Amino acid sequence: MIRIALAMARIGGLVVVFVAVLGGMALLTATGVIVDSGFRSQLPLRLVQAEVMVSARQSIPVKEDLPVALPERAPVPGSLVGVVREVPGVAAAVGDLSFPAAVVSGTSPPVPGGPATAGHGWSSLSLSGRLTAGRVPRGQDEISLRDGRLGERLRVVAGGRPATYRVTALVDAPGLYFSDAAAATLAGRTSGGRAGTVDLVAVRAAAGVSPDELARTLRQRLGDRYEIATGRYRSDAESPGAVAGRGLLLVLPGSIGGVSLMIVGFVVGGGLSLSINRQRRELALLRAAGATPRQVRRVVAVQGLAAAAPALAPGAALGYFLAARLGDLLVGIGALRADQPLVYGPLPAIAAALLLLGVVRVASWAASLRVSRMPVVSGVADLGEPSPFRTNAGLLLILASLVLSGAPLAVRTEAAAIGPATAAPLAVIGLALAGPRLVQRAAGALARSRFVARLSGPCWLAVHNTHGHALRTAGAVAALGMVVTLGLSVTLTQTTLAEARSAQAAPAMRGLVTITAPSLSGIPRGLLEEVRELTPAAGMVTTTVVTGPLAFADNPRLTARPVLGLGPDAEGLVDLDLVDGALSRLTGAAVALDEQVGRVGERLDVIMGDGARVEATVVATYRRGLAFGPIVVSRDLAAAHTTTGLDSAIMARPAALAPLLARWPAVEVTGATQGPQAGVASGQALVNLAVLAVLLAYLLVAVANRLVATTTARRDELDVLRRLGATPRQLRRMIRWEAVLIAAGASGAGIVLAAVPLVMLGIGFLSRPVPAGPLWLVPGSVLVVGLVVWLAVELPARRIR
Repeated sequence: MIRIALAMARIGGLVVVFVAVLGGMALLTATGVIVDSGFRSQLPLRLVQAEVMVSARQSIPVKEDLPVALPERAPVPGSLVGVVREVPGVAAAVGDLSFPAAVVSGTSPPVPGGPATAGHGWSSLSLSGRLTAGRVPRGQDEISLRDGRLGERLRVVAGGRPATYRVTALVDAPGLYFSDAAAATLAGRTSGGRAGTVDLVAVRAAAGVSPDELARTLRQRLGDRYEIATGRYRSDAESPGAVAGRGLLLVLPGSIGGVSLMIVGFVVGGGLSLSINRQRRELALLRAAGATPRQVRRVVAVQGLAAAAPALAPGAALGYFLAARLGDLLVGIGALRADQPLVYGPLPAIAAALLLLGVVRVASWAASLRVSRMPVVSGVADLGEPSPFRTNAGLLLILASLVLSGAPLAVRTEAAAIGPATAAPLAVIGLALAGPRLVQRAAGALARSRFVARLSGPCWLAVHNTHGHALRTAGAVAALGMVVTLGLSVTLTQTTLAEARSAQAAPAMRGLVTITAPSLSGIPRGLLEEVRELTPAAGMVTTTVVTGPLAFADNPRLTARPVLGLGPDAEGLVDLDLVDGALSRLTGAAVALDEQVGRVGERLDVIMGDGARVEATVVATYRRGLAFGPIVVSRDLAAAHTTTGLDSAIMARPAALAPLLARWPAVEVTGATQGPQAGVASGQALVNLAVLAVLLAYLLVAVANRLVATTTARRDELDVLRRLGATPRQLRRMIRWEAVLIAAGASGAGIVLAAVPLVMLGIGFLSRPVPAGPLWLVPGSVLVVGLVVWLAVELPARRIR
């Protein structure tokens, strides 16, 4: 059977399969590396000599789903250090503190990993490094670090407090080390709700005791209240914020991989259909010789797998290269830390290979199912009649996409954009299924029109050829229409949502400036009070909370949401377009909600970013939820449950701030034009668009390859026309007219399928039927499709003599 299959194979269709699997392997391997890194990538470990770490739980378990990671540090009682020291098998136990610290003068380079957790107490050095020169810092104004000079005086902002410190010691560990007393003060562990706490307890095992054995002993002694980490999970205990950020690595590639599989299956199925169409007489002879339908399908499957197998290894190599470029992009948008490496293991390539071989097998089965069941005489005849079941299924999917497109008309929250986003893939699948019948009907109507009857012979032949070979033509129309639909819908959906957010954020922050200090990981303490002496100002805190569903079509499970923390001082400065209540009541356990998800006076259970559970009171409702999200929490509630405890920014009226800010290091002033949702959304949109560009480029190459193979395979058909009197020039003109029909049909179908959800999105979010964004993409898409079709058809057509 294998020898028969390979002997019957037609190189044109199998080349299409090879190219499709090559590109699909690259895409799936690249996204697989990102997903694998989301599970296994680890930051460099600072407490390298700690074999076990005891910390608070930094995640919330979710039934039948991945746990929700908490980005803010949850502390543990300082008394836990003494308890751990008494456990048998413990050689040393140290309470570790991390807090924002940055050198703003002198010669010291930036601390790896950023300033948010660069400051530490001296006692933790015993498990992270050693003293290389000088003496232990003892005073409140003394410091030690890795790169510096003994006796040098440095300007340092630690815990949000600027001060001058003298270098008394040099160490071989990253970070800035203060005396334990100074570290407790700077980290805010001497008063308030976090008094007497530490971030975690780092443990070194006694001689002869393995880390796993000690971890089991600690779990028995401490119970389930704390997280006990060993091995590579120690870095997760050190950096909970990075663990929460890895969730984005799991979410982003999921839909990309699914769309890639869909497109690869579509292209592979088209390539195999092309190969089967060229072999239908040979397959019919196999049936006449006694082959069963199952054996015919096995012949096609062997051909598909034979074309796919050589593409796996080079596709995997290309996929690892693409993963590195995607990793650079994720670092650029802040979704991945620069010191957090991607994991390049063999698992993504193996999983991609298995998935693609499965797709090839299913596609070959689907492509050969009809021909394997047909009688011998029908197998010798043309297979140009589309299946009614296939047509009806495609039309139903297109209808379903139209229904989903109307979601923004019913509810105007960001969750409503899921409808139009889902409509585009459904529509292109429907086009692929119903395309043959639609092409046949459209070409038939055109062929019967008086307009075509008056045209030249090559044009008349092109229209009738398109009608007679609807299956062949529809494959190219559907694939190119998919390029237009996905390109327009995904891009313009992102730009429309961005415009809608800006349209809400601009009036909310009109006339304000933003004061930030990104290199200090927060606003220095005391700066807000000094700014208020010159102009009205309000502090803002950005954090994460975990809630249940808050909006239409939202996740029914617990969801981590980026939120803004505002206080009473935001009244009169930040305009959320209040419906009820007042921002002046945003104190303590209070929240404001989008008017569509809550009412004033209601109680809402909220899990803060450090895992603290709070029953908050709704004190205001507002309309600008697209820019500010469905929930805004009080500033003091947010600050009490963040890792740094610092304001993220200051919103202020414009004033003569330059002399004041000159006294504060590393502080920046910018215009206030975006809401808190914009940063996260823009980063995700950039990644989506970058991967979409690669995906569409792959699809264009695959379709062009298929068109070349289709044109080259028409030798017998063209020979018949030559014998009927057609000249080579007339045949080339006929093929060019067919290319025009393919490009026009693909562009028209793609634009129509993208237009409906985009119009609904524009009406729902911008109150106009035109989406926001670069509308030149419409003629640009038509031009690209036309150029690809022309090159793919014209170059092989020139060989006709």
